[in-house]
Amino acid sequence: MASDTALARPPEPAPDKIALAQLDGYSRALEDSESFAGVVLVAHGGKQLFLRPYGKRDQQGEDPITTDMRFNIASAGKMFTATAVLQLIAAQKLSLDTRVGDVIKDYPNKEFAQKVTVRHLLTHMAGAGDVDLFGADKQSVRANIRSHADMLALHWERAPAFEPGTQQVYGNFGHVILGRMIELLSGQDYDGYVRDHIFTPAGMSRTDFANCADYRTDTAIGYTSVDGKAVPNCITQPTKGFAAGGAFSTAGDLFRFVEALRQGRLVPKPLFVQAITTQHGFMGLGFFATEYGENIPKRNFRWGHGGSSDGACSDVRTYPNTGETVIVLSNRDAPACFSIASLLHRAYEDEQKARRPSAQLHPK
Repeated sequence: MASDTALARPPEPAPDKIALAQLDGYSRALEDSESFAGVVLVAHGGKQLFLRPYGKRDQQGEDPITTDMRFNIASAGKMFTATAVLQLIAAQKLSLDTRVGDVIKDYPNKEFAQKVTVRHLLTHMAGAGDVDLFGADKQSVRANIRSHADMLALHWERAPAFEPGTQQVYGNFGHVILGRMIELLSGQDYDGYVRDHIFTPAGMSRTDFANCADYRTDTAIGYTSVDGKAVPNCITQPTKGFAAGGAFSTAGDLFRFVEALRQGRLVPKPLFVQAITTQHGFMGLGFFATEYGENIPKRNFRWGHGGSSDGACSDVRTYPNTGETVIVLSNRDAPACFSIASLLHRAYEDEQKARRPSAQLHPK
């Protein structure tokens, strides 16, 4: 389980040059197979050790990806929503047991409003379901969405899919609800709150909720297939990022975000430690807090968040028991970015297994 000591002092040596060379080789092999293009960052104890770009910014062009390039981080952006909620809890404007209806007074489905709490939403145990904004066939729906209030109105009449707190089913609509709660409690729109209270104090100058089709030269372009033709992925995505994901960021900015959280500059440390402690299944309070439990090495426990959508894959993970932070951003489909992010720890486990003497039977 994570602790304040684990947040502050990594107990293991940093990955050595051989481990980082293996990571580079693995990433280049995936680049050569055209299953990966992106940026890989590895840090240890708050210091960057490795930062490399791979592949092309636009698979239909020739410009290479650079280390400071911006990527659609998909659901990794849910960490911004979780951080905002934790800030409001620290400010005593909210609690984990606050019900949806306590904040969104006009929420029409009374069962949902009265039963679902902030804790349920953060841990994906609300039965909130998904939001109908993704896919080429949803373009007409997206055309009428201008705000979190608009997104909320898409599904706020439906009841929980199950009794809140009894199951864990990952989805996006719960974070739409949290985004609207942040707006109502702060008096700011979601984008403005996150910019003022997270991006700016963390020094994340190149992270924002830009229009998906804003193809700036510092932004990686993702593709998807529609009717057998490769097209920019904006045809299947919300126009811009929102509380459930889709912001644009760089590996460096996300590392600054992780460090701001670790140092207690965004959320008080005791509350943050609670947030990255496993609450149920794979979740802490809005952060993945996983690979911890029976028969799982404690060194493998990690917190963070991953994300994937058409032409986008991201993985932001910190291992508090070893001191590593690994960030992988890509403008290609999953799962290549996830396999790169897990390589260092997987390789360590394989090495330890190889060093163990094999069991031998000695019949008498």
